[in-house]
Amino acid sequence: EILCEKLVPTEPHDIHHYLEKSGLSLDRVGLEASNLSIWLHRELSSLDDNIIGIETRHAKAAMAALNVKTDKNDARGISHMVRTGWYKSVHVKSDMKQRLKMLINNRMCLVNRHVTIESPIRGTLKFFGMKVGEISRQSYENRVRDLIAGDGELEIAISPLLEVRALIMIHTRALDKLLMIAARNDPICHHLMSAPGVGPLTALLFKANIDDPTRFRKSKEVAVRLGLTPRKYASGEVDYNGRITIYGDHLLRNHLYEAAAVVLRKSTPKNSLKKWGLQISKRGGVKKARVAVASKLSVILHKMWVNRQEFQWGIEANSERVA
Repeated sequence: EILCEKLVPTEPHDIHHYLEKSGLSLDRVGLEASNLSIWLHRELSSLDDNIIGIETRHAKAAMAALNVKTDKNDARGISHMVRTGWYKSVHVKSDMKQRLKMLINNRMCLVNRHVTIESPIRGTLKFFGMKVGEISRQSYENRVRDLIAGDGELEIAISPLLEVRALIMIHTRALDKLLMIAARNDPICHHLMSAPGVGPLTALLFKANIDDPTRFRKSKEVAVRLGLTPRKYASGEVDYNGRITIYGDHLLRNHLYEAAAVVLRKSTPKNSLKKWGLQISKRGGVKKARVAVASKLSVILHKMWVNRQEFQWGIEANSERVA
């Protein structure tokens, strides 16, 4: 039975005031995960409201049967989910971890813009038979300016892009320096970086995403949360495993995949994790081996964090026993 409902501004104090004014004794308050949900969860929790963040996939599946999607129907659906207990709560990261994640995401945004600017420059020059070729980032601008020297139209068209690229590189290096300092001064990151293929950025990403290692009952759950486990479909006589679920943070998943590629290289010192990955590579190919090693590596990193130990190169590559 619906006792009361109202449209209020998306402000913590307005929501809290309405909940208090309703006069109801509320055991739980459901909040669907969104861009503002972390801020709302933090502020409302400080006002003694028992806020629960609901996982978006569960909310979408629960309300998929609604013929008409409106904010009112969504609110009613969420309240029904919370009342019946048919929901999965979301872990809300601490303020410090959220700021660290923001710093990493903003750095990645600058890196992507850097690539976005370089690509059209190369494409424009190719129209006129000018090839930049393989060149370092530091020499890229000088190389392009040498190619367009004396051509007024190309200089007018490309010089602004080069100036923006140079500014992006300055700010990217500044953020890189901040992240390196953060990793250097963090004892957890020191433990994580002892694992093969794991650098400062991967360690910081792992720490920012996991936030609290004790929220996982088993280390194997980390690989599931990061979308590094295969999909399962079993119905009637059909039973097969599909591709990985790609659930969770894609940036951390990509970094773990690159770390797995480093583990499988010839230059990497021999260890049981590498040996296990090479065996998979022979059976199923390099890509499957990288995904498997990335999944195993996420489990190992969590175990290292919980035990506060560095990577043990001689121990069997068992996800529950490698520290």
